[in-house]
Amino acid sequence: MEDIIIQSAMAEIAMWDAFHTGRSANATGLLALVIAFWVAARFSSVSMDKGTNLLGKVIVTSFAVSVFMFSMIVFTNIGNLFEGQAAALAALDAANGDVDLSPAAQAYLANQDEGNGFGIAMAWMMSVSALAIAVLPMWFNTND
Repeated sequence: MEDIIIQSAMAEIAMWDAFHTGRSANATGLLALVIAFWVAARFSSVSMDKGTNLLGKVIVTSFAVSVFMFSMIVFTNIGNLFEGQAAALAALDAANGDVDLSPAAQAYLANQDEGNGFGIAMAWMMSVSALAIAVLPMWFNTND
């Protein structure tokens, strides 16, 4: 029985290690996303200051929309990592039989069962507001 407990603990540790490695990659993607949103807003600001023509507005808008689409990919990848970790821990729990997961893993599974509605809402709010910040001032007079 002691062998099974050690194997289960080692498998769980490996899952947490992989999860946190993925979180580092997600943090890098999120940082790139914030920089890309800033660049899109900066392009928009410079375009407005220089009085760009219609083609310039379309190009800057296209870039801002592509950053928005990139944000959906980044946020989906982040959500998938969390869901994948929960599925892996649930599979380990099912395979363990009488051996329980750690309290942290049990709490994580309970938290993931509730879904991540707040995270999804936050991702949409950030992405839509960043797109609006970059695009709306070029197309509408926001001084009124």
